[in-house]
Amino acid sequence: MQPKLIVAFDRLNNRELLIKSGVIVAGLTQNLNYPEPWLPLLITLSDLTTAQADYETAYHDALSQDKFKISHRNDCRVVLIGILKTIAPYFELASQADVSKLATSGYDLRRDTTHNNTFDILPAPLDFSIMHGAFSGTIDIKISRLTGAASYEVQITQLDPMVEENWKHALWSTTATHIHLPDLIPGQSYWLRIRGIGTNGVGLWTDPLHMIVV
Repeated sequence: MQPKLIVAFDRLNNRELLIKSGVIVAGLTQNLNYPEPWLPLLITLSDLTTAQADYETAYHDALSQDKFKISHRNDCRVVLIGILKTIAPYFELASQADVSKLATSGYDLRRDTTHNNTFDILPAPLDFSIMHGAFSGTIDIKISRLTGAASYEVQITQLDPMVEENWKHALWSTTATHIHLPDLIPGQSYWLRIRGIGTNGVGLWTDPLHMIVV
């Protein structure tokens, strides 16, 4: 059976959609398997990136439980899911059933049920380190490249790192060696952690590291 991309985004909760859409944006950015323009689509990577960023902002705003912000988040969710579903068939066609190419898109793959469906969770990245960036208010992050990871997610908190709800998404990265976190407040204390994201989903978090930004 020809592999197909899973587009059941409506089944994801809001946080799951935020993570998955970020993985897809990271996977498609500078992806040589799917260069633009995505003809005959009228949708561009910029459109997708904007929709994902709008949803991410609306998602965090809606955590206040303000009903108008929740409504706006839901509207952004509909737009984002619509784009993700619209562009998926193009990637299936452009890949010519090449599973390795499809996997780079960031979408989950639907495989023949006769195949081995073993679900391997990615381990936490190794050699996680942080250092002051070249400019004030920045932190540079380094890890060893994680086999099986198509991208990485960085989270940050200034609160108790042992409380899961305190962590917030900071950025996505497709590289393990040049991860740059900007727009931090000098003199403030931050905790950071990072995990890999592969075709089977998100991996395990690193132990958090702490730094006072200069």
